[in-house]
Amino acid sequence: MKNFLCLVFLLAVWFPCTAYSGSAQCAKYQVRLEGKSSVVPGCTYTEILEMRKVGEASGYEGRWQVDRFIQINTYFWQINPPLASTSRVDFGNGQWMDCSAHTAGNVFTNECSGGQLFFDVNRSRIGWNTTGVWIGTIQGNTASLRFDSSNPASPTIVGQIQQPAKRNLTLDIILQKDRFVFDGNTPGVLEMELEAKVSPPQHQNQVQWTIPVIDGSTRLLDPPSATGGKIKVTYKGLPDDNGEFGPKTIKATVNVDGCRAEDSKQVKVFYPRDAKNNPDGQYPNWFYYWKQTPAAKPRGQLVNIEYGGSTYNECVNPKVPAQYTPGAGHATIHVCDLSRLGQDFQNRFPVLSLQSPYHLGWETSRHIDTFAKCVIHEYTHWLCYHNFRYGKTPQAIAAADTDLDGLPDTAESQYHFDPQLFQTHMSAHGELKNIGGDEEWLAYASMSEVPAGKYNKYDWGKPGSQWP
Repeated sequence: MKNFLCLVFLLAVWFPCTAYSGSAQCAKYQVRLEGKSSVVPGCTYTEILEMRKVGEASGYEGRWQVDRFIQINTYFWQINPPLASTSRVDFGNGQWMDCSAHTAGNVFTNECSGGQLFFDVNRSRIGWNTTGVWIGTIQGNTASLRFDSSNPASPTIVGQIQQPAKRNLTLDIILQKDRFVFDGNTPGVLEMELEAKVSPPQHQNQVQWTIPVIDGSTRLLDPPSATGGKIKVTYKGLPDDNGEFGPKTIKATVNVDGCRAEDSKQVKVFYPRDAKNNPDGQYPNWFYYWKQTPAAKPRGQLVNIEYGGSTYNECVNPKVPAQYTPGAGHATIHVCDLSRLGQDFQNRFPVLSLQSPYHLGWETSRHIDTFAKCVIHEYTHWLCYHNFRYGKTPQAIAAADTDLDGLPDTAESQYHFDPQLFQTHMSAHGELKNIGGDEEWLAYASMSEVPAGKYNKYDWGKPGSQWP
């Protein structure tokens, strides 16, 4: 296909490293390599690579860290419409790099930073000791390398190794807040405006940002190069995966003549709990995301969670949080519209036991706890149906359960229930007398398997367990 891209060439070997923070660390040696090729007339491809020595070996020998890798494609035609994209290049084993691509006129630029690439210099050869692959050399104080000698579009990049002078250099990220939430629009949008302070201030425009990717959400950077003292980050569209919310690390780096200062800050990303701008868009965000969490897997078991809203069967009762209905589907639990319980999804219920003392007081669950507790409650009803009533005629069920409490007489002793009593415990208690039989007591008792706060770390809704 003629007149296609000259070359978009991404490095394929990456390694992690430890970041500095705050004040400057000055490299013993640094180099900036640059080279250009032109295979198609009127079209050029340029590579720029900046790296510094971090190993302890003498001279130029040892390990070098790549701080930036830039690819520039220049065409003889205008690129329309303008393009902008960002991605995390993941090569497995924890090896990654954030890359930002953008166009301006007839120039396509791809800038990678944030991930870490190391070269080994061994006997003046540049490459990797572990693989025995050598792609460059150092002669005198001149470094040169070529990533793909078999590709005519891959240029030889060359630079003079420098020994930077020590300097005072500091960088601090200034955060006005550390929690950010997508708005309720469709698609949902989250914006962060970030600032880094550099001393001396004349190096402010040299700050390089590393901004986290949220898989399933489009990330836009302003400026696209992710450089400068200030940057605006926009994410468009809520991700598919609940695990993409929560803690994210933002990093800023400034590199001046081989001296490098870094700072990183952690922020947390939330979704609007009651909106319906998740990728499915049919039900509230809390329901879409909580279904993905262990809170929706009672005793670790896979069950089918359906949204009952405010109209499904018992969900018409505003005080009913969930329901199991025989015949609605295998292991299917309907969760009602929990927003009807109030801003915090509050649900007050008795704490019941199968052993004395049978009533341990009252508890109020909130947020994802309410979801998890009502799921295990209804799961217990499903177990009773599946184990004791499934496939049996009404006559057989009635014959086996003479006190009509939902449990067969022969099974009640294992739960310390009386097979001759509809409600074995506290049937004369003012509030507890209306529990609804021994099966219902068993379902309430199962709710104690979900202690308060057990699933808070999975709740990234606003409001929610982690957003007061």
